Amino acid sequence: MRLRLFISVVLMLAAASLPASQYKKIVSLDVCTDWMLAHYASRDQVAAMSPLLYKYPIDKEHQGWPTHDGTLEQILQIKPDLVISGEFNASVLRARLNELGVQVETTSLPRTLQELRDYLQHFLKLIGRDAKLPVVENVTHVAKNAPRLLLLNANANATGVGTLENKLLQIAGWRNYMLQAGYGKVDLEQLVQDPPDAILWSAPASPAMANNLFNHPALQQAMLNKPILVLDDGRWQCAGPWTWQQIETLTDLRKKWFTK
Repeated sequence: MRLRLFISVVLMLAAASLPASQYKKIVSLDVCTDWMLAHYASRDQVAAMSPLLYKYPIDKEHQGWPTHDGTLEQILQIKPDLVISGEFNASVLRARLNELGVQVETTSLPRTLQELRDYLQHFLKLIGRDAKLPVVENVTHVAKNAPRLLLLNANANATGVGTLENKLLQIAGWRNYMLQAGYGKVDLEQLVQDPPDAILWSAPASPAMANNLFNHPALQQAMLNKPILVLDDGRWQCAGPWTWQQIETLTDLRKKWFTK
């Protein structure tokens, strides 16, 4: 076992200097990276996606990829020449892989559209691919009478200002109902007393306890005759090339609901 582990590490160290175009054994450690690879990479480049891929499938392009079980031992057996992960995922595993000389690329969470574009460019360069990226819109002003949208997630968590999602709302012509910076819980009493103009419920549809707030009679009454859109779409949890489509969706919804 020790001999096999030693040989694996030696092979990985030799592969660490490969140019991006020669990466043939890429391993993903999280579902957002899974989706990025499924969108951009060729199948002969990817050795294994994360164990989460088939728990959160979005498109047909996410089907048929090999996965690993998330253990150090199996990843070493795969002998990847590149491991990619988001900054908040698998920190212990990433550290151990680094210690063993495996090339690990950690990507940062984009917080603005420019950061997202930079992230996409970096990711494409990393895997030796090329794609045309949309131009970044710069919105600095939102009309005071713009409708207020609450982007609500499971466990009563909402998306506030200073986030990528907030920028998407602004570009689409909305005001963010959640004025707190970052992500935080919303108060049911506040929602009832001062309801938003619309709610975008972006948590998976299920009878789980995490969704109790959304089903509360008081909230349903407060939002009576106001639009509530339920999305079972994980793309709101992962930024990517599909983010520009989300802006179009938000724009279309605002025009549909609030254009007289």
